[in-house]
Amino acid sequence: MVRLRCPRCGAEDQLEGAAGLWGDPRAEGELTCASCGQAYPVVDGIPMIFVDDHRWRSKQRECEGWEALNLELGQIDYEGIGAPPVDFAIPYIDDEHWAGIAENFDRITRGLDFEGRNVLDVGAGRPWAAKHFALRGARAVAMDVVAHPVVGLGRGWEMMSEAGVTFELLVGDSENMPFASGEFDYVFISAAMHHTNFMRALAREMARVLRPGGTLLVINEPFRSASEDEADLLLSSALPELRHGITERRPSAAEYFRAVADAGLEIAEARLGVDLDDPQRIWDNLTEPGLIPPRQEWFDVTAPRRFARALNTRFRSLPAELELRRALPRGTAGIRGSHAQMMATLFSRSELSIRAVKRPD
Repeated sequence: MVRLRCPRCGAEDQLEGAAGLWGDPRAEGELTCASCGQAYPVVDGIPMIFVDDHRWRSKQRECEGWEALNLELGQIDYEGIGAPPVDFAIPYIDDEHWAGIAENFDRITRGLDFEGRNVLDVGAGRPWAAKHFALRGARAVAMDVVAHPVVGLGRGWEMMSEAGVTFELLVGDSENMPFASGEFDYVFISAAMHHTNFMRALAREMARVLRPGGTLLVINEPFRSASEDEADLLLSSALPELRHGITERRPSAAEYFRAVADAGLEIAEARLGVDLDDPQRIWDNLTEPGLIPPRQEWFDVTAPRRFARALNTRFRSLPAELELRRALPRGTAGIRGSHAQMMATLFSRSELSIRAVKRPD
């Protein structure tokens, strides 16, 4: 079991009563902080370690919103007994959305050793990533605000049984995590940073629970281009979520980079989603003509006009470009080493993957 921290008073290693409550989906009880006396219930084997105050209200609304949205989509009630195959196989399923997640997951974890390491999966949802970390020998913990037995952490019990692994499940606040400082070797988050209005607080907490030298792994975080308005983009891309009270944001890429760097993490790698690895696909995906035409099109009859539009766009977006270059240090692997990737980060709508390391004390 990982070392815990009371989110009310901040005391570490003071939560008592955990014996027999972990790893059993039938367990009921409570954990109590010996320092401040705050009690945290354990429901269906999942500890609920958060402070139910005004800061939790948005998380509670988020939880209810995800359940309502999945009910609307017909994903709450599965027929028969046990999880459907998709729960056992994600992200490696024949689906365009999940295929991209699988590729980004494989790319950011390639070459990393998880054997015997403590790994935290933040915003785990159905905890597919925690399961895969456990399969690679990690001591994994999945944390989310949704404990639902089908579309939340509760699905983890059957996923563990099917895969023959174990990992811990915990409901908690990502901006006030119930874990001791320096407890994890890796913190992983997939498509969850944009579900908070306090990204810097989230980044600071992820950095706090990392040990010195530990690594933050971020994948599939959507961002807006320099030419787009965030409110308009949300209305066109996230209206069902907003309607159900789910927090949705589309920060700029620079906002992600600044939040991670300001938390004391050194960005080692930053990449666009696998859908924009190819420069030609970057050009095709631009929301504004910010790139010089591909070399093979330089002598096309439309090339002069496209050059002019590209230069005009670059000039108008110069403040955003300077902000991006300041937020992402020269020498960072991935985006920073490619002009096409930098322009795509400014002028396309895609997703980010980030690998960052906590600086030693």
